[in-house]
Order: sequence, then C-alpha cells, then structure tokens
Amino acid sequence: MKFLVDAMLGKLSRFLRIFGFDTIYANDLIDYYHADPVPDEKLKQFAEKYDRIVITKDLLFYQKMREKALYLEGKGVYNYLNQLKVKLKLQLKFNIQNARCSICNSPLQEVTDKNLIKNLVKRETFLNYNEFFQCVNPTCKKVFWNGPHIVDINRKIQNMTEN
Repeated sequence: MKFLVDAMLGKLSRFLRIFGFDTIYANDLIDYYHADPVPDEKLKQFAEKYDRIVITKDLLFYQKMREKALYLEGKGVYNYLNQLKVKLKLQLKFNIQNARCSICNSPLQEVTDKNLIKNLVKRETFLNYNEFFQCVNPTCKKVFWNGPHIVDINRKIQNMTEN
C-alpha cells in the first residue's frame, strides 16, 4: 500500500514511513511541481499516476477522488493512525528492517560498521546502541536506531488498540 499524505498531515507521513509504508508527503512535491502549496489537482494526478491512496483532512479534496482517498477526522496522529488501522486494516508494527526514512521516504540500510556513522549521531547514542540503519538516499543519509522513542510509539499504538 502506497500513500500520498496531504500537506496538513506531516507528522502522520513520518509515522507511516517508520512503520514501513511508502508515503509521499504533499510538501515533498513542492520542488517537483514548482508550487507551494501544491494544488489539489496536481496531487490528484500524482496519486493516480503512481497508484497512491490519498490521505487528507480536506473534505473538498476528498470528495474529488473518493474512490482512492481516505478522509480523516478529528486531531492527533494516534487518532489518525487508529482510523487508518480500522479503515485499511493496517498493521502498525514497528520493525526497523522494514522502516523507511522518516525525512525522505527512501529505504534504510543496516550499518555494518557503526564507526562509519560515529560523527552522525550524538556520542551517547553511539556508545549506547550497536544497531544502526541509514537512509540510502545520498542527499539525506539520516541515521536511525531503535531507541526509547520507538518504545514510546509502540506503547501508544498498543494503548490505541486496547481502547
């Protein structure tokens, strides 16, 4: 499942990426279309061309492409994730091997020698973790690890499921 997430849902796009979903954020397309904001019609065309489900809070935009879009209500990223879980039967299980870069949506690659990323993470992080993954995009190269923030996200997802 591939997504195109509307500009008002940036945090949701990052979360979908860390859960391993190929997710384009509308603002990622500003340079591509040379427009800020990217017009709804361009987003619709992009989603159709690349077979992506549009996720939006914009009711008018949703109504233009109801068959390939999801309309989210309310506020809060965990509320949105719960709506997606229910509507699309999404499995929200974090596995760093399947995660995508939360910044640029590129795949991640395991770092085989952590000394290669020593200067890209804080000293404490380097000393306390042994498993790192790095974005394969040469202009991004962001480094990821399974830190306490992931434990917190998983706990909140579990609580969301129980409610």
